[in-house]
Amino acid sequence: MPVAAPAAPPAAVPPGVAPGAAPGPGRAPPAASRFGLTVVAGSTRGQRYKLPVTGCVVGRSRGAILLQDDAFVSALHATFLVKEGALFVRDESSASGVFVTIPGTEAIAPKTLFSAGARLFRFSGRIEIPIAQASQPVIYGAPVPLGQAIYAVEEILVGGRAGRAVVAATALLTIGQAHCDFSFPQDEGLAGRHCELSPTATGAMLRDLSGGLGTYVRIPPSTERPLRSGDRVRIGNHVFQVDLLG
Repeated sequence: MPVAAPAAPPAAVPPGVAPGAAPGPGRAPPAASRFGLTVVAGSTRGQRYKLPVTGCVVGRSRGAILLQDDAFVSALHATFLVKEGALFVRDESSASGVFVTIPGTEAIAPKTLFSAGARLFRFSGRIEIPIAQASQPVIYGAPVPLGQAIYAVEEILVGGRAGRAVVAATALLTIGQAHCDFSFPQDEGLAGRHCELSPTATGAMLRDLSGGLGTYVRIPPSTERPLRSGDRVRIGNHVFQVDLLG
């Protein structure tokens, strides 16, 4: 489908149809859904798309929405699906993942990756203290508070390398630009107190405190995450905002 003029949002091409290709003899253009996407961060910031009812594929070399200059986008990265009047996003086993903003608070499991500002983090879950065996050396360290679980949050660097980490036994761990348990003063994309984690028996509750900047969680590959108007989806260095069209 040809791209429309900038004054009107272009319709994203459905899966299997090359961008710019004509619908073909006897084939009508795909009907538009009531959902749109606006690029709010990345090299194509300001671009708007109207999603067809057949869905839309995003990738670096495959799909209707192409992000060719984004090195963190896989060839086939994600799919937006419209089903029974609702919008979903699916990670097509991409290398860098698909991240979606949380609606205020969200329960996360151990090993969950989440993002705040330009930083990527991993929640470790509860750290079990190894029990010394009679034939093994005794490992000494800081005393463990009685009745409190120990957990960690670590920063993940480019390439999957582990960066800084915070190990805590407190009921609350904060992340932000300053005066937090995990502070990053040089990250202008972070709020002063951006998000916080509260450990639970099965993981943690992640709470967004960013005032609109957003805290993102990575969705599991090949699973479909429902989206609402105003939700943001991070694909590589690009961020898409879901719009509900009239």
